[in-house]
Amino acid sequence: MKKTWTDFVVSGIIGDHIRKPILDSWLRCRKAELDPHTLNRTPTVNEENFRKRLEQNKILLDVSIPFMVELQEFVNKSGYSTTLTDPNGVILELICDHSILEAAFTKNLVRGSIWNEQMAGTNATGLAIDLLQPIQVIGPEHYFECYHDLTCSAAPILDETGKLLGILDMAGPKELAYPHTLGMVVAATKAISRQLCVVASNRQVDLTNHYLSTLIDSMTDGVVAVDVKGKIIGINSQGAKILKTTTFESYGKNILEIMDGETILDHNGQVPSAFKEKDKHIITKSKKINCLVNSKLILHDNGTIAGAVATLKDMNQTKPTAQKHKRKGTRFTFDDIIGESSELLRSVHLSQIAAKGSATVLLQGESGTGKEMFAQAIHNARQSDQPFIAINCAGIPENLIESVLFGYEEGSFTGASKHGKIGKFELAKGGTIFLDEIGEMPINTQTILLRVLQERYIQRIGGDKDIPIEVRVIAATNKNLAEEVKNGRFRQDLYYRLNVLQINIPPLRKRKKDIPILADFFLNEITHSCGKYIETLHPSTIATMQEYEWPGNIRQFKNAIEQAVNFTETNRIDDYFISNYLPNINAEMTPKEIPVPQQKPHINLAEKTPTGDLKDLELITIRKALLLFSERKKAAAYLGISRSTLYRKIKQYHLEDY
Repeated sequence: MKKTWTDFVVSGIIGDHIRKPILDSWLRCRKAELDPHTLNRTPTVNEENFRKRLEQNKILLDVSIPFMVELQEFVNKSGYSTTLTDPNGVILELICDHSILEAAFTKNLVRGSIWNEQMAGTNATGLAIDLLQPIQVIGPEHYFECYHDLTCSAAPILDETGKLLGILDMAGPKELAYPHTLGMVVAATKAISRQLCVVASNRQVDLTNHYLSTLIDSMTDGVVAVDVKGKIIGINSQGAKILKTTTFESYGKNILEIMDGETILDHNGQVPSAFKEKDKHIITKSKKINCLVNSKLILHDNGTIAGAVATLKDMNQTKPTAQKHKRKGTRFTFDDIIGESSELLRSVHLSQIAAKGSATVLLQGESGTGKEMFAQAIHNARQSDQPFIAINCAGIPENLIESVLFGYEEGSFTGASKHGKIGKFELAKGGTIFLDEIGEMPINTQTILLRVLQERYIQRIGGDKDIPIEVRVIAATNKNLAEEVKNGRFRQDLYYRLNVLQINIPPLRKRKKDIPILADFFLNEITHSCGKYIETLHPSTIATMQEYEWPGNIRQFKNAIEQAVNFTETNRIDDYFISNYLPNINAEMTPKEIPVPQQKPHINLAEKTPTGDLKDLELITIRKALLLFSERKKAAAYLGISRSTLYRKIKQYHLEDY
């Protein structure tokens, strides 16, 4: 075989005993002017590129590595190594004996090296990519001479549709070339493909469950699910609200811990009469509630009882009352606070503790973190039928803030209402007054507020009557009030009066674990209001969002999702729509950020372009055109090229999925 290879590379002579796949590959390598004598090491991708590939192929890696370890155990200490590459031939993972690490390095069998045919000539990985079939390449069948001492056996990993996901390859000394090695690799790739199908199926089940839970949580009725012993295994936000608890506190508890009376199941596993559809008084730990209750059994396949699901309709909510009018302007409860990070859950937990009492609360957090949402949740946990009055201290002129807070009598100042006006503290009687941006309050007003908090009464401007106030105070600021006190911009005694229960609301950059959950939540909310259907955010887009610092926090995050939803013309959102919104998000990810052109780009895509930045620009420009226009005709017109040229470029850059 060595002579056959030599005859071919020197004189172009084709021997009689060359396998067709090998010969075809040699001919392609020769046409591409690859020098079979010069290659010492195959190229590698840069660190940032490799990191992205690992992220994009995380599921493939998680599933494949256990099989790779098992394969390697069969060939332990034989000089063999096992590699996994992505569809482009870039090695994602290498497993081998420690004794051959140096030898593997000399052959560039390392993570990040490129083993497609264009870079490494004829080899098993490259041929498996092109043929989508298993193949073994032995010794001089390799086009590059430096690999003539190797034998490689590779097979493709395909999904259920036949799409290439990666290549599994075993390489070793050519003297140890055996047909059964390829059989082992094929068996492993089939097992990996089957496991990937299971993972995909499980992800689809999880997605379906997410849709169902979102649907149930959007119901106006309360829904509670329990197992056969009465343990709560599911409850929506309305159900928690009716039972005067939270979804977070309810999970895993027995229904009897939340409400008195019978459980949803009686001792015979039947729906007790008390839970037939009828009006019933439910006694919770805090009060009696009049509900319309309906319960349904959940059965196993064999007919035995698994549990039950009850729907609860608060009869009081069907009757408009004056008290309900007082709630206008508040809509958030603790169930509306989205996230699972430890930082956020600690803030929620402290707020739930604070909600049980009436002490003054100081919420500290950057702009856009959701301080008013926390304030409303604290209020609604115990005082949902009482008024919630919010004041932005920075939005009221200094000369009017006292009259707004405390009210004024008739004729007390020029421009005053003829009949006087009640102040916000009086409007909040029995409920909560929320003083947002308290750090912006003028010093003179701080003095009056301090007296009000100490004495618990107010006087209207122009009046002399002491008016008692029964109100809970929740203040919020995006400033460091302790520093403001040091700098003389905030009264120390007022700071201590407000800072009874301090709760810090974490910025989004400190809770990036919550970004996927928040993205799903806002995507569902915004697509519903826009009347669009968008499946989800691409995992790489989520990764991009997690790299950003989000100085505007949740408010900026929601705006980014909303802009992407409105601008996309397809059923998906990728990095382009997000990174285009975020300043400098790609500064370290790509050499240049190409802005969306206001006019057709003056690039002749029909001409051949040199490698380097111009070719990168061509790729980025085509990709953006395909994202902006769902029709190829419009994309071609936008780029100023023919459709046939566009289709050729799509194939050249592997953009068929756009």
